[in-house]
Amino acid sequence: MMQISEEEMEIIMHRRKTFLYTDKECWSKKENQDFDVSMGSLDSAEVCEIVGLFLLHKIQTFIQPEDAGLYRDDGLAAMELPGPEVERLKKKIIKLFKQHGLKITIEAHMKNTPFLDLELDLHTNSYKPYRKDNTIPLYINANSNHPHHIKTELPKMIAKRVSQLSSSKEIFEKEAPIYNEALKIAGYNEKIEYKPKES
Repeated sequence: MMQISEEEMEIIMHRRKTFLYTDKECWSKKENQDFDVSMGSLDSAEVCEIVGLFLLHKIQTFIQPEDAGLYRDDGLAAMELPGPEVERLKKKIIKLFKQHGLKITIEAHMKNTPFLDLELDLHTNSYKPYRKDNTIPLYINANSNHPHHIKTELPKMIAKRVSQLSSSKEIFEKEAPIYNEALKIAGYNEKIEYKPKES
């Protein structure tokens, strides 16, 4: 495991000291006044990843590394355990996070779940694109002043991405209409076509 040097730790902790002003007065938090990770700050994603890797390392004491994953603040674990064992595991993870001053939301016994831009289905062993609240994608308008090569490649890029996020051609064909409609609204005549994954 890679070690963080004292100097690196000092830099990380010093960077957490931020000051916010409103009406010429310094605003301070009620707790941990000298420590903050502002959303959208220059290194907030990196801090999130460091904390995530640390917690993943700690979780390995009760979950196999290949059964859990993390991307920034989204985590996912898949395992087959009886109900009471799942509840005990949830309590252990919640306790671990609490020991480090963090909270976690855990949903268990799920066979279908969104993770990042995928919806995973353990029943059918398949996956498809996930859009939050079924939002309709928005694309740059075909008549915009974006470079021509960007506009001509856009439908191909979308086709490739939706194909990658679809575990089969059948799933792609079910998902394609919403992307085709979004392209049409943005002024494109092309329709996306399934692009098989390259091995």
